[in-house]
This record gives sequence, structure tokens and C-alpha cells, in this order.
Amino acid sequence: MNREGSLREGLIAHLERTRVLRDPHIAAALRAVDRHRFVPTTEVEEAYEDKALAIKERDGSVISSISQPSMIVHMLALLDVHAGNHVLEIGTGSGYNAALLAQLAGAGNVVSVELERDLIESARAALDEQGFARVMLVHAGDLARVHRLFDRIIVTARSHDIDPDWWRLLTPGGRIVVPLDIGYGGERAIGFVREGDRLHSIGSYACAFVELRGEKDETDPAMFFRTRSARYDREPGANTPLDVVAVERLNADASLLEGADAVVARPHTLFAVTRAF
Repeated sequence: MNREGSLREGLIAHLERTRVLRDPHIAAALRAVDRHRFVPTTEVEEAYEDKALAIKERDGSVISSISQPSMIVHMLALLDVHAGNHVLEIGTGSGYNAALLAQLAGAGNVVSVELERDLIESARAALDEQGFARVMLVHAGDLARVHRLFDRIIVTARSHDIDPDWWRLLTPGGRIVVPLDIGYGGERAIGFVREGDRLHSIGSYACAFVELRGEKDETDPAMFFRTRSARYDREPGANTPLDVVAVERLNADASLLEGADAVVARPHTLFAVTRAF
């Protein structure tokens, strides 16, 4: 085994030892993709450490990064990609996550969307080199022209809402995983399954992502509480288990309030949040 392979196996062993990595299909995908080919660093060892790495900065601030491997694994587990699935990724970044998605989707297809044109170019080169030419890269400005439905959608930057295009493109019964900061419960990567016109959470992990760029500043701070006892007077922390139901505002009705500890209003989506026991 070469040096890179040994480092990759070391990372996988760490993720398995810490009980982050439990799915053999995700483990196989990690083994099939050379992470160091997507990381702009001369230190190969750094590419296989369990940490996030900046890949582009502007005016002293990180605007794009390659996520921490443990968080990537958590989000892929929530996404539960099957062979043949059609997958949409919002935020190509380095292209590494798109390669993992393509490995998991097999004969399905992966469309990855990015705002920065230079990142599209570098990701294209890395994906082609790794044998993932079938991954389609799309500029964020062209997403509105995409009309096919996707079984899985994953967002790799922090959002404050469920974008109308994500609602539009997610198939019934499909899954979406998105790092959300809705102002209640802390920032967390939440997995949802679509049931009719609602999204029902299936799990979440505390996280810290670079903010999604291109999002309009339409944050609606309105929040309506239904408090059953004093223990709900304090906002839950990012690691508190929560059940979250999301619905587009145009489809919302009074039933969303029933049993919820808090309902958070955002420009496009209402989120009903309840502590899970």
C-alpha cells in the first residue's frame, strides 16, 4: 500500500473507531476517492486529518472549504444514497463530496452546483482525474433552469431557510440534508424526508459551516412559541435531540402549531420544532 493509501486507511480506521463511520457503502466510497487530489495543500498528511480545510478565501474570510471528514460521513449517512439515485449537491467546493456521491449513486447521476467559477474549473479537473467525468457541474445562476427531480439533495453550506428551488426539485419521498441555522436550537445539519408537502426530520448533528452565498437577506425573525412547561423557556442547545417539521409558507396551516415547542418563520419555510425524547 502506498503512502496515500495508508493515510486514507488511517482516517477510515479513526472514523470507525469513534463510531462515526458505520455504513460499509460509505466506507467503500471513502476508499475509492483520493481526498488529497481535491485539497489545495502540499502536505498529503493534512488531507487525511479529520478536520475542515479552507480552499478559497476572500478579503481575509473563508468563503469555501472542504468539510471535516466526520461531518461528511454524518451527512452522507442521513442522506442515505442508493445506487441509481439522482443526487443534487448545492455547493461543489473542491468536488470531493461530489465524487463520494457519484461513487454511492453508481448508475444514478450527480449534479453539483457552485457559485465560484474558478472552483467549478478546479473541481472539474479533479473529478475528471479521479474518473468522475459523469458528475455534472452547474453554475448557481443556472439552477433555475434545472427541472428534473432528484431523489436526494445535499447542501454543503449554512442556510437560514429551505430554498424554493430545493422544494421544487425534491421528489416525493426524497431526502434533503442541509446545515440550518433558523435561530432556534443552534446550527445543525438536519436530514429530512419529504412526506407530501412537508419535510420531517430524521436526525441532526451540531455543525459549523461557511454561510451559503447568494442567499438573499430576507431573514424573518418572527417566532411563535407554544410552551407546555417552564423547561421550554430556554432555547435547546445544538446537541439537544429535536424533531423538526418544515413546510413551505404557502402550504402552512394551523396544524403546524399543534404540539410544537416553537414555530420559526422564515421567508419561504415554516419550521415546527419539538424536543425529541
